[in-house]
Amino acid sequence: MLFGFLKKKPVSTVQTSTVKLENLLSAKIPESAIPYVLRLWAEHPFNFAISRSRKTCLGNYRFKDNQHYISVNTDSNCYSFLVTLIHEIAHQHVTLKARLFRSRPAPHGIEWKTTFSQLMSPLLTTEVFPDEILKVLKRHMINPAASSTKDPELVKVLGILDENEDVEGFVLSEIPTGKIFVFKNKKYKKIENRRTRTLVECQSSKKKYTIASYAPIQIID
Repeated sequence: MLFGFLKKKPVSTVQTSTVKLENLLSAKIPESAIPYVLRLWAEHPFNFAISRSRKTCLGNYRFKDNQHYISVNTDSNCYSFLVTLIHEIAHQHVTLKARLFRSRPAPHGIEWKTTFSQLMSPLLTTEVFPDEILKVLKRHMINPAASSTKDPELVKVLGILDENEDVEGFVLSEIPTGKIFVFKNKKYKKIENRRTRTLVECQSSKKKYTIASYAPIQIID
């Protein structure tokens, strides 16, 4: 009988196949981008899943038991879904390089930024993205943020919140200072816009908070 530490761990296999991945992506990303994503998967396979809506993130990457796992929220529109997917694939590529060179790069450091920009580059065409998105996306990819939601302009053109929020036609950054509005069933007064967040005052508690500038809100007449 072999000692426990001499037993070999079972070899894990990638559960996602080319056919399965293509079927999952066919209704989620622009058709013109599918061959490119399949090539990335063929070079470095990963397990892929479409996740339910998560308020904390648009997508996720993790490395466990020598396997790569990527998921993207189901409620993302096709353009947001594609950007998030490449974002997570960039994490996979950084992890592969880090394991090869035995390094520990920052989660969204220069290695990830460079890799994300390189992987997105072939997709930055009008065949994949509309002009209004492409212009903002190209600017964003010069120095990509840790999350698409950190770039108010990108959030707006990608419509990241338009499929699971009642936008009412207004976002917080666009309304005048001093205006009263409703956000998540509470009344606030806008104080000032900051770089990516807006300072507001809760009307019931009179406490001040910051809310993401791209947050959809309802105006009170």
